[in-house]
Amino acid sequence: MIPEKKQIAILADIHSNFEAFRTCIEEAEKRNIHHYIFLGDYLGDLACPQKTLKLMRELKNKYKCIFIRGNKEEYWINHRKNKDEIWESGKSGSGMLCYNYENLTEKDIDFFEKMPISQLINTAGCPPFTVCHGSPFRVNESLRYDFDYIDELTKKLPTQLTVCGHSHIRADYTRNGKRVINPGSVGVSLRTDGGKALFMILHGSEEGWSPEFLSLEYDVEKAIEDMDREKLYLKAPCWYKITKHIIKEGGDDSFVAVLTRANKIYFEETGISIWQDIPERCWEKALWEILRI
Repeated sequence: MIPEKKQIAILADIHSNFEAFRTCIEEAEKRNIHHYIFLGDYLGDLACPQKTLKLMRELKNKYKCIFIRGNKEEYWINHRKNKDEIWESGKSGSGMLCYNYENLTEKDIDFFEKMPISQLINTAGCPPFTVCHGSPFRVNESLRYDFDYIDELTKKLPTQLTVCGHSHIRADYTRNGKRVINPGSVGVSLRTDGGKALFMILHGSEEGWSPEFLSLEYDVEKAIEDMDREKLYLKAPCWYKITKHIIKEGGDDSFVAVLTRANKIYFEETGISIWQDIPERCWEKALWEILRI
């Protein structure tokens, strides 16, 4: 239960973007926020996994915090269990997975394992709502409003309001009488005019919850300097280029779009479809077709 003040900061999809994360927390603290909900994918695409985790733990010790597991956390958890899974530095398909895993401790992965994939939030004097990363049922099941299965999926949602992450796209819509809100991504935001750090504050009353969406400028160049310091351009060459493009330019195109196209090119050439093994030439071709970089 989250009693007292009926305002909650909700952050999703940080993806190791420490500069964006810090900027959002500074803004929330200026507003005297003492309750935080984090919707998963804490690490992934930028250069500061341990600094990100350190700030998360500091917030946990200072405020009331709820941490939800995302698909990225499941990657690290499952990789620890599966000793036969191969991630290789230097490959765009798995280089960032490898980089992050090498920067994690057993304690970090234990922390991820304890996170639920969804949680019912009860706040005194306000209606309950559900939080999750993808959907309340699976971490990688998206609640994007434009997906063809969304009408059937929203019928199954357990509360009138669900707050989710995963798509990196800010949203607030209602289907089948169920409201879905996505605050957007802190670290790798899509559909923005230039890279922004997105999060939201929920304001609650007996009538319901009202979102205040925030879009903040942060030190994008410092985030890129950190990526270069860690030589991410060598560890995952094309993934680095996609990340750099998104955080500088924003826009509509995602990792998934480039990965899907690269995998299709690979399959057309070889008849093989194993995303971890996609050659860099296929990544480069997909990058040019989609992002012109």
